[in-house]
Amino acid sequence: MRMNRIAWTCESLTLEQELVRRWFRIHIYLVFPRDYLTSLETGIWAIDFADAHPESQVVGNDLSPIQPSWVPTNCVFEIDDLEATWPYTRPFDFIHARELAGSIADFDKLFEQAYQNLVPGGYFEIQSIEPCFYSDDGTLAKANHAVDWVRLEFEASSQFGKPLEIVPLLPEKLKKAGFQDVTTQLKKLPLGTWPKDKKLKEVGRFQQLQVLQALEPYSLFLFTKILGWTVEETQVLLTGVRKDIKSRDIHMYCWVHFTRAQKPENPSTP
Repeated sequence: MRMNRIAWTCESLTLEQELVRRWFRIHIYLVFPRDYLTSLETGIWAIDFADAHPESQVVGNDLSPIQPSWVPTNCVFEIDDLEATWPYTRPFDFIHARELAGSIADFDKLFEQAYQNLVPGGYFEIQSIEPCFYSDDGTLAKANHAVDWVRLEFEASSQFGKPLEIVPLLPEKLKKAGFQDVTTQLKKLPLGTWPKDKKLKEVGRFQQLQVLQALEPYSLFLFTKILGWTVEETQVLLTGVRKDIKSRDIHMYCWVHFTRAQKPENPSTP
């Protein structure tokens, strides 16, 4: 079961994509690929890329059929499981994945398949919002419910076999799979309207809304099915988490990881 593909709402996924695309303004590619595979959510990412690069052939892959029916002619969507054996017979120039923490049991296998399905010199990129809260001024100490929620999410996802805390470990796993020039760019994503900077305040407002929308559907499965909590017990905790998230006295943020890697021009078997 791909837990977060079932739990997250389309509205939350769309908000999360808008945050990365609009506010961070980081290119989702290093080259102009001819053949492009993306592990998608609502399909917006693949459609935007196909529109911007009509010379490319874009394949979007997800486990759930939640993508739009109207798409560019150079873009197709496939319903498939990335954890299964990949069916492609033609390698890609570029593979883009995002928000897979909590969905994948074996990232080593996933990255090996990505490596095998890239042309020599092709690029792989994975983007992830690290599901953990930080603060620079000590105010995280006031967010007892939010801190407990993260700890329990990590515990439950590990028991489920698809750990959420995997994000910082992904670069080393890419190197293990044979990739070279593995780099990670980190960006702060504020949670709430506490930043003084006008742009960051708006970013925080979007992220706060996205987390509040996703909080319940993302938590219920892990807490009730894995940890054995009742729905009522889970709701009590989530009420406290929402209070922490909405507090202007708690200056929380998350790290967004943008990790890129290249398959060698003259690859050897990893």
